[in-house]
Amino acid sequence: MKLLLAVLLALQCSPASADQTSQPAAHSELLIVVNGASPVSVAIGNYYRNARNVPAANVVTLQIPLADATLGNAVQETIPSKAAFDSQIRVPLEQFLQQHGLVDSIEVIVLASGIPHRYAPLDCALDGAFLRDCPRASVDAELAVLFSSLVGAGGIGAHGETVNPYFDSVVPFAAWRASHPQAPFLYLVSRLAGFQTPLDPASGIPVDVKSLIDCAQAPAVSGTVLVDEDPHSAPGRRAGNDVLLRPIESLLSGRGVSVLHDQSDRFVASPTPLLGYASWGSNDSHSGRAPFYGQVDGKPLPGRFAPRGIAVDLVSTNGRTFVTPVPVQDQSLSADLIHLGACGVAANAFEPLLIGLARAPILFRNYFQGTTAIESFYRSVPYLSWMNFYVGEALMTSTVRVDTGGDLDGDRDVDGDDATIASLSLFLPPGPRGAQ
Repeated sequence: MKLLLAVLLALQCSPASADQTSQPAAHSELLIVVNGASPVSVAIGNYYRNARNVPAANVVTLQIPLADATLGNAVQETIPSKAAFDSQIRVPLEQFLQQHGLVDSIEVIVLASGIPHRYAPLDCALDGAFLRDCPRASVDAELAVLFSSLVGAGGIGAHGETVNPYFDSVVPFAAWRASHPQAPFLYLVSRLAGFQTPLDPASGIPVDVKSLIDCAQAPAVSGTVLVDEDPHSAPGRRAGNDVLLRPIESLLSGRGVSVLHDQSDRFVASPTPLLGYASWGSNDSHSGRAPFYGQVDGKPLPGRFAPRGIAVDLVSTNGRTFVTPVPVQDQSLSADLIHLGACGVAANAFEPLLIGLARAPILFRNYFQGTTAIESFYRSVPYLSWMNFYVGEALMTSTVRVDTGGDLDGDRDVDGDDATIASLSLFLPPGPRGAQ
């Protein structure tokens, strides 16, 4: 009897048994990648692993040399050569996945700060390469096509070889990948990054990175999607208003999502929390000088973000750095939006060209229909092995949902206008399509 009571008491007091009801669902489809040369990077991986209940076996620690283990050196955000990329990142990751039997079971790779995000094997301008064919890319985009010939290929491809076959798909990624076993696109890749200071004293990770993880699961609040066009864009950018910004209101307005669509000669802020944000950023002719986001004239611009809020701006190098202070503020930064509370941001490591930007209407449409943030992002990216990457918690979903059916413009009639909005693949060359 005494033994039975002791066992019962031990079970009652056991931390493991108490956690069984409070632990989130296990996510064995996630692989977390950290840099063992930085305690900050390792701490980010640990914090995220606990937040999403990722198995400890699904954490891989790379050893990438760093000049500053606190992540305060912008130089180490770039991997400078193919040899360094292969030896420090690609080969160790492929070997880890193969040796642990995870090649097929992993769907999402999550990169912690400390893993370089810019892959620059050459300077295309100095070496005479057309930007269209430039092999520079985000590290994240290269890891999405691991085990394929597209790793390091770069370029948007004159013949469609780098066209994203998952672009504008409506199929969950796991099912799509299973039905396309020969496709080079194997993994959804997200990044947990933000300004490296200040650190949260309890977790030892940057406050902005902790916010990315926490706000992805925070309770929803009411808010607004702000779409800020620039009515006086240069002629070469006007298609950006027509294709990459304006359709957002038609897709979301009147379907449970409040949309503030600004077409004035101002760079505006929302008076209510931001569920979503899309603009030209510092490319807006009315944005003024740096700082482009943050406390501008005594108020936060473009505003504060609601939990689970996402952002896209049409800025070529918004993801060039996550190191503060920023020595040169020539373009607005995704890191500033994260600092304002954005929980997910579409970013660019280098110049992607307007044709290569993530399609904000597709991203927003999918996200507000309940698709995870990372799947929404990759459905909106027209090319693989290019400059794009996603910053934020991969599995985040919106608590505000819309159901457009076939009526994409909200006029309660499925007609030619809806077909126009559905064809948001303008400027996309012929190639395989994931939605087929």
